[in-house]
Amino acid sequence: MGGGVVSRSVRIEVVETKQDDWVKRIPSADEKPVDHQFYSRDDKGKGTLHYRGTLTEPADSVFLRLYAGDKLIDTQGQKIGADKKYALAASLQAGLIAYRTEFGIKRGGAETILEKANDLVCGDVFVIQGQSNAEAWTDQRVVHPYRSPWLRSFGTPSTNKDRARDAVWGNALSFNGGPNHHHYQIGYWGVELGKTLIETHKIPICIINGAQGGTRVDQHQRNEADPTDVTTIYGRLLWRLQQAKLTHGVRAVLWHQGENDQGESGASGAYGWVNYEEYFIRMSAAWKQDYPNIKHYYIHQIWPGACGSRSVEGDRLRERQRQLPKQFSNMSVLSTLGIRPGGGCHYLAEGYAAMARQLVPLVNQYNYGVEPKTSITPPNIRSVSYVSDRKDEIRLVFDQDLKWDEEIIERFYLDDDSAELTAVGGSEKTITLKLAGPTAAKNLSYVRGGKWRQDQSIIWGVNDLAALTFCEVPIELPVD
Repeated sequence: MGGGVVSRSVRIEVVETKQDDWVKRIPSADEKPVDHQFYSRDDKGKGTLHYRGTLTEPADSVFLRLYAGDKLIDTQGQKIGADKKYALAASLQAGLIAYRTEFGIKRGGAETILEKANDLVCGDVFVIQGQSNAEAWTDQRVVHPYRSPWLRSFGTPSTNKDRARDAVWGNALSFNGGPNHHHYQIGYWGVELGKTLIETHKIPICIINGAQGGTRVDQHQRNEADPTDVTTIYGRLLWRLQQAKLTHGVRAVLWHQGENDQGESGASGAYGWVNYEEYFIRMSAAWKQDYPNIKHYYIHQIWPGACGSRSVEGDRLRERQRQLPKQFSNMSVLSTLGIRPGGGCHYLAEGYAAMARQLVPLVNQYNYGVEPKTSITPPNIRSVSYVSDRKDEIRLVFDQDLKWDEEIIERFYLDDDSAELTAVGGSEKTITLKLAGPTAAKNLSYVRGGKWRQDQSIIWGVNDLAALTFCEVPIELPVD
């Protein structure tokens, strides 16, 4: 009794797997292909076409024939038991191939084809979600000219699961304001992204866009009591993907949202930036549960002062977006600051096309394994510190080489209103700010939404991507 406290420690090295194991979707008891259906490929590059159900007439056996164009490439068969149930499956190679099927019965040596499905393809699935800049209709409703049988979508963002007309396949387009009630609509930058991926990787692309304009992040949460509640944004998207049998095919979520979180109209009554990270993490956890094979998340830091916001609360919201990737191992954040033509609220067609061009190299890297030869991300601040104890010079270090002109000095703001910035210098990854005299400032911000215009100078990476804005980053003391 009374012995000394003994403690031991063991160092455990935790190494994250490069990617999660692929989760297979369990087919329903009554499942068959329909015309124009899109099949998602798995981690082996193959899709699986299921034909399952119960016959309504007697038969000795059933058969499934798979054609690539007019060429028969596979035949599956199964004897029928007393329960008349059958379960057949065929493998689809992903690629620019139009498949078709024939399903039928054999009885007494005679063969009867019961059903056919045409124009089936296999490729990769992406989800776009957010608010109006994810809808990306353009204010003038400019329709992207690209049309392709290899770029598809399913249903409509305003779907109602009691309307069978919404559970349909079609070729994707950027905007559909006609009588089809926005069917197959994936936004301008969605079409531009899909077009480039098809041309680059020679594989069909399906994009499901579930965005809704003018919404806050709290309005995108899952109803835990009823995940497919189609009165919710989350539930409508999930219902569509379930009906399309693509929940396990979603490769990535592309998120553009936040303009409506700059104010204090959120569910908690606080400014949107206060709970933004909490809501996003909760929402993405639900995504990962419902779409278990997501490999990467791509998010946009919104335009400074987007949609008329002039408060520092919008700057703080962008800072939360900049910080989000610290909570994820598979997230990239893109800047909108450098998109030309820019968007006070929405973008012209050319601006949305530029948004897609920024996305493509990242999608190529994280979803297609294409290693970039140069940086493909916007410059991001790594540290802010005083150069000396005099506190009259501040050093900013970014994660990559920069280019800028002297006018960027007007884009910086200290929390010490009496401090005057007089000069800017630096090279490569470093920018130095000189002050008229010592300051008591504790933090530094770059770009204020209500005080910045598109024609003003900003920081660029040598890769021609605009640096992410930052807000109230602590200024560290000099290192001895």
